[in-house]
Amino acid sequence: MRARPQEAVATTTTMDGVKVAVLLATAAALLLLLPLALPPLPPPPTQLLFVPVVMLLLVASLAFCPTASSGGGSKLADADHGSFATTGSPHLC
Repeated sequence: MRARPQEAVATTTTMDGVKVAVLLATAAALLLLLPLALPPLPPPPTQLLFVPVVMLLLVASLAFCPTASSGGGSKLADADHGSFATTGSPHLC
């Protein structure tokens, strides 16, 4: 008899789950064993530690600042997409 398509999908999904589990187990083993085998690295310069903080502040400021309208009166810029203006919350910028 011919195999049903539903059974084939279930088998494929199970095999994908096994592959993902093996991949995660391999990654976990590497994360545990590599620090033991590799020599320790020197600490980075202090100024370099501020790079992720500056990137976070930049992304946060871009997320909360409204976009500038080009003045052309585009329908997309004029449309209200549930912004804070309807709820009365102040804009940060």
